[in-house]
This record gives sequence, C-alpha cells and structure tokens, in this order.
Amino acid sequence: MKKSTKAKIFGGLVAIFGAALLSSCIGNFCSEVDQAHIAYPYEQGVTVYCKEEEIPEEYKVDNGNADYPLSWQPYASEGNTALWAYIPVNTAGLFTAKKADYLSNTILTSAKTNLIKAPSYAYWKRVDEIVLENAITLSAKASLLEENPDSLPTTEQINAKAKTMKASITSTEVNPFDQPDCIGNEEGVKPNYDSVLRNYGYWKFDGQNENGGHVLYGNWSAMNEQIKKEFDAAGYDGSALIPNRDFTTFYKQYITNKYSAVRTCIATRSRAEGYGHYGNSSNWSVQIQTTDWGRAWSKGLFEGLIVYPVACLVDALSFSLDPNLSGVGQIGALIITTIIVRLILMALTFKGTMDQQKTQALQPQIAKIQAKYPNSKENKAQAARMQQETMALYKRNKISMASTFIVLLIQFPVFISVWGALQGSAILSTGEILNLRLSDSISSVLTNFSGAWYTNATGWWTAAVLFLLMSGLQFCAVKLPQWINKAQLKKQAKLTANPAQDDNSRRMKWITYGMLIFTIIMGFALPAAMGVYWAIGAILSMAQTLIMQLIVKKRLLKKQTRR
Repeated sequence: MKKSTKAKIFGGLVAIFGAALLSSCIGNFCSEVDQAHIAYPYEQGVTVYCKEEEIPEEYKVDNGNADYPLSWQPYASEGNTALWAYIPVNTAGLFTAKKADYLSNTILTSAKTNLIKAPSYAYWKRVDEIVLENAITLSAKASLLEENPDSLPTTEQINAKAKTMKASITSTEVNPFDQPDCIGNEEGVKPNYDSVLRNYGYWKFDGQNENGGHVLYGNWSAMNEQIKKEFDAAGYDGSALIPNRDFTTFYKQYITNKYSAVRTCIATRSRAEGYGHYGNSSNWSVQIQTTDWGRAWSKGLFEGLIVYPVACLVDALSFSLDPNLSGVGQIGALIITTIIVRLILMALTFKGTMDQQKTQALQPQIAKIQAKYPNSKENKAQAARMQQETMALYKRNKISMASTFIVLLIQFPVFISVWGALQGSAILSTGEILNLRLSDSISSVLTNFSGAWYTNATGWWTAAVLFLLMSGLQFCAVKLPQWINKAQLKKQAKLTANPAQDDNSRRMKWITYGMLIFTIIMGFALPAAMGVYWAIGAILSMAQTLIMQLIVKKRLLKKQTRR
C-alpha cells in the first residue's frame, strides 16, 4: 500500500475518532438523582411483596435464623395485616424473585466466581425493609406537599403521615407492577405508576452530603453501617453479615455499569409515567429531573447555545404531535427539527455554500485552465500560472476560498451539538416506532438476535430499513455534486491528458468516500434518532444542491450574455 493511501486511511480514522471524542465533550445532563432512578430498576432487592394468601407454604415459617430468608409481616406493630412479603431462593441458595435477576444471576454469581464473599440473606432482607420504610416516608412528604403546596411540611408531620401510611399500605400500593412477583413483560401485567417503590425506591442509591448535594450510594453506605450496628446489638457479628470491602467495590461497579453510559436525561417537563426503558426487561420508565436553560449553560457554551434549545424543540413538538409519546410524534418532531436546524444552517452558511456551488458550476472552465498547463505537476512555472488564472476566475465570480472553511467551522459544532441533543433527549428514549426505540443505537438492535428477530419483535427490521435508507440517501447526497460535475465535464471534449484535473478528481473522491464511510459508521453506532436526522438531512442537502446549482447556472448565463 502506498504511503499516501495509508495517510488518507489514517486521516479518515482520525476524523472518525476525533468526532467521537468531540461528541463526548458534550456534557452529560444526567444528575446523581437521575442516575439513582436509573439504577434502581436493575437492582430492586430480593423481597416479594404480596397478600398473606399469596405466600408459598415453604416461606410461611419464621425459624429465627439470621442467615436464612424469612417470611415476614412489616408494620405489624402499626396494626397492618394487609402487607406481607417473602424472599424466594432456589436450592443453589440464589434469590429467585424475578426482580432480583440482575443481582442474583449477574452480581452474586460473578462474585462467587471471583471468590468474593457475598453478604447474608438477613442483610438483603433488612436492606429491603429500610428501603421500603424510606420510600414510604418520601411518599408521605410528597403527599403533604401536594395537599399544601405553599407550606413545607415539618419532620413531625412527615413522620406522622408515614406512620399512618405504614399502618394501611398494601402490596398494590407498594409494587411497581400490578402483580407481586413479575418483571412486567408478562401477559396482562400493567405498570403501577402510583407505586411507592417505583417512585421512591431510588432512595437506595441516592444520598446527601453535608451541603445538601446528592451523592450516589450515600444511603446504601449509611444503611450498611446501620445494619451492622443492628446485627452487633442482636449478638451477631455484623461485619461478617454485611458487604465487605471487596464486595462493596464489586457491587458498585456492576450497578454503575447500568447508568454510566446513559445520557438521555434532558427533559423539559415532568411526566407521571416517566421516561426511558430501563431494567433487565427494558420496560421500566423512570422520573428524570427537568432541565432549565441555566443548568444547560452551566454545562458549557454549546450545551446552552445549541444542545438545550434543540432538545426543547424536540420535546415541544413531540408532546404537541403525540402527548402519549407512542413514537409517531417523536418521528414527526425529528423531521420538523431537522428541517428547522438545516434551514438555520443554510442561512448562516449561505455565502460559503453558494461559493461551493459556484465552484462546482465553474468546473468546466477550471478544467480548461488546467488543460492549458498539462505539466503543472512537475513545472513550477506552469503551476504558478495555472494557480493565478484559477484565482482570477474565482475573483471574477466573487468566490472566497475562506468561506468554505467558515462553512465547516459552523457546521461541525452544530452537528456535534445536535448529536448531543438527540442523544440526550429523554423524550426520544420513550415510546417506539415499529418496535424500534429512537434512543437505541442501530448497532445494538441489529446485533440483537434474541427471540424471533425475523418477526421484528425487537425492531430489527425497522433498524435495518432505517440504516439502509440513511446510508443510501447519504450516498446520493455526497455523490450528487460529483454526478453534476461529471455531467458538466462530459460536454467538454478532453483533448489532452490533464494530471492536475485527475489529481483533483482523486482528492475529491477520497473526501467523498471518507465522508460517506464516516456517516455510515457513525450512523450504525449512534442512536436511531440520528439515523432519522441524517436521512432527512440528506434529502434536504440534495434539494439544496439542485436548487443552488440552478441559481448559479442562471447567474453565470446572465454574465455570459452580457459579454
């Protein structure tokens, strides 16, 4: 392989990775509270909450062993006989509650493989008790605020309200779904948006520092200290029953993996049903903190100037077109947003784009100049004269070479910012179109062959069609200027060899294919929303090219007739 070819390939790869690196510079809008919300659907504990008659017989005996899962009735002291719970395990000692799948079959199983000691059954039982108690307290506070929005409730009022709730709360009010032991994908199972744990279970991974700021795992760490003291006071070795240092590191790493890559946290309004598709079954929507413009500016210049306004536009259009956010509204919002963004870009880069189109239209004349100097590649004098004539042609037609760089200077940060807005939009992580969620990357869908992929249950075919459509349209948009140039040069007889023109054509081909490869690779890796944006953008780009070519041709024709 020639050195020049290697350099071009290397340059293309650098451009791709450079764009990916720049995109990571767009601030992640997910707050610590958002991340706690996202983490909880994956690790909801091990306890099944139900009515007394729903407890299997083998779990109805309390043998008093601190290292064994117990059936228990919380808040019996408050007179509550409606809420019961049990912790199912299998013969291997693993928790078998459906919601405990990630904890049991990934975290605990991996810990065992790595010879890391796991905490006791009694520890997990006590964690669930504390999480539920605090979730009820947060629910009590929210209820008091709803009753009297103008007055902040006191600690005594919150505790009194929480005590009343504990005395009567049922499994229906506790469970995130309308069935006790389920993941929510079962036939007939519906989400319970009023659930105490669905709305406030995130407390488990939240926490506050002395300044009132949120700290991930703060409550979880405090719980561990509390449980240790309780076990010690009961005559057990608390240190042996709670997570040790190795398990703590291991556990946090696995939970962090679930929220660290999530960026879909730009929400402009609250939504009772929440946003996104989280949890092992990707069917759990969570509450996302609303973002205002001030917070966007605190993230950075482009976040405030472009990312947040674009996300706001997508939000407003999506809710207007389809308040239920089924997916159709988001597609419509993407189409309108793309048109608006591209029109603004056209206005900002009109001079530069027009100069590009003029240059394209002048290719036959440029080719004539190049043909006059066939040895310009080796002969410096010929090269200088050819350059002078070319620049004179540009000057007569008022073409500024600097305007091309200005176009790129404007387009690239806008592209990265729009990418960040669509990647961060909470509303695009909600709903689906033909089983494809717009926040999912096309690559993740196309490489998911679980189940009957050929039935489009996972959106496989939708993603494939979108990828092919986006790639095809981008190919046409990138190649259209070359096709126009080729058609123009066909009218001109090629009498002699023209190395300068051939070199220029080869350079243009490399740039064209580099852009195309970049778009296809990034389109494959990015969220499906970007695929829609690129597909619509490609159509607009082709329309812009054809319209501006017609305008330029008319202007050149007028100039020629005047002469």
